[in-house]
Amino acid sequence: MRILHYILLASVLLISACTKQNDYKKYLGNGEILYTGKADSLLVHAGRNRVQLSWLLISDPKISRAKIYWNNRKDSAQLDIKRTSGVDTIRYIISNLEERAYTFEVYNFDRDGNTSVRSEATGFVYGSFYEEALLTRAFSNAEMKNGQAEISWANIDTTGGIIGMQLQYTSSDHVAHDTIIAAEPEAQVTVLPNYLSMSSFRYRTLYQPDKLAVDTFYTPFETKAVKEDITQTYIRNPGSPFELDNNKPFGGRFGQVKDWQYNAEAEKNGTYDNIGGTGCLTLWIWDNGPITNGKIYQTFTLPAGEYRFEAETSNIDNTLENTWLLVAAGNTLPDVEQVNTALGSARFVNNNNKYASAAFTLTAQTTVTIGFTATLSNPSQQTIRINKVLLIRDK
Repeated sequence: MRILHYILLASVLLISACTKQNDYKKYLGNGEILYTGKADSLLVHAGRNRVQLSWLLISDPKISRAKIYWNNRKDSAQLDIKRTSGVDTIRYIISNLEERAYTFEVYNFDRDGNTSVRSEATGFVYGSFYEEALLTRAFSNAEMKNGQAEISWANIDTTGGIIGMQLQYTSSDHVAHDTIIAAEPEAQVTVLPNYLSMSSFRYRTLYQPDKLAVDTFYTPFETKAVKEDITQTYIRNPGSPFELDNNKPFGGRFGQVKDWQYNAEAEKNGTYDNIGGTGCLTLWIWDNGPITNGKIYQTFTLPAGEYRFEAETSNIDNTLENTWLLVAAGNTLPDVEQVNTALGSARFVNNNNKYASAAFTLTAQTTVTIGFTATLSNPSQQTIRINKVLLIRDK
């Protein structure tokens, strides 16, 4: 009986095993599932309204195509693959994508139609929203030095995506240059050799949203000027020391300053003073006044920009009654009563303010007059002696 029991149990197990095997065959189609090699090391490279997918084919030389799904499988693409004998890198670009995050699925297929297991990766597509939020890299100074422009850039955190700056400028031989400078995080200075005096440069900042990105994004171009001492370009006989006009002798240490214009009020006591052997531009009375709206000036045309006209005094005697450094539009200087009409002004008082600076802005090319206007009567002894003048373009 016990032997019979074992025989019956073995028969049941055999029948059960055959039944389960037949069940599997229903799902396997009477065959074995064969998987081809998967898309290995799948990466999503961000781009401008596009992505580039890349993956490796390490095994299975029979792989012949791949299929990509995204947008919850509402969209797909298929590509043919030609395998080599080694490890292949596959790259595929998907364009016309909205700016947002995407999940991509990749399946490989061999020549017999066998599929791989799924490979999946998520990435972001960038576009106008990202680009419009980018900030232009600032610079702390842009200045002409020895015929070349030096731009000192503000320090940055390069993990924010800045990879460089594109600069467009003109050299002194009037050749246009367009160059890209790789960004450095700290103490970065860019030198533009043989920079054309009084010209502007254009620049924009380059970004990559991440290290895998296949596209570069840009801020809008901005036009900037280089800070430059343009005194010698525009002002004749700027001083340190001033030169005497030998064609207009006067007497003693006094005379008329060369290459400047002056009205009769300034001329009558002399506009040049060779005190101590150093020539100065001067307006003065010493019991031989008064001078009413005496003016010493030069006129020239400047392009649009931001400027400073400055003067350094060698000496001021007593307290000046009403003496001004002025910049005015047109061919003359205003009287002291109308200094509020000037483009820029600075008042001289005494030796406590021996350096005067008048800033002014021109929105278009403009003829300007720079110089000095003074009324001297009380006290009866007043003198201003100018050592030198400067004209600086700031922007």
